[in-house]
Amino acid sequence: MTTTELQAKIEALQAAFDTKVQEQNAYRSQIDALKKQLTDLNKPKLTALQFDELTESVEEAVGNFDFDDTDNYSLDFHIDYDNRIAVESLTFDNADELVRVVCDEVYTMFAEADEDTNEENQD
Repeated sequence: MTTTELQAKIEALQAAFDTKVQEQNAYRSQIDALKKQLTDLNKPKLTALQFDELTESVEEAVGNFDFDDTDNYSLDFHIDYDNRIAVESLTFDNADELVRVVCDEVYTMFAEADEDTNEENQD
């Protein structure tokens, strides 16, 4: 084989390879879209307005939480190399209270539905 024949064969194989990669990427994106649809299938549906209201409720709850309350934190001090007291670690201890405040605010947006216990109506 000559150099031009080998170069032409390499280019043909590279073109075939690039085509297969594009097909593979197209299949991958279709699979990802179908997986997302599958995970979203049994989720409760919300409108865009409901998502906005949910976001506003979470923002309001977090905004109303008192992050300035020093009882929410644990501090560990140490003496620095120049004999100054410094904070070695700071830990937020009240995450469960923050979760409770956020959940309480979000729960006010919803009414609890009665569960259908009839097995014939279940999917």
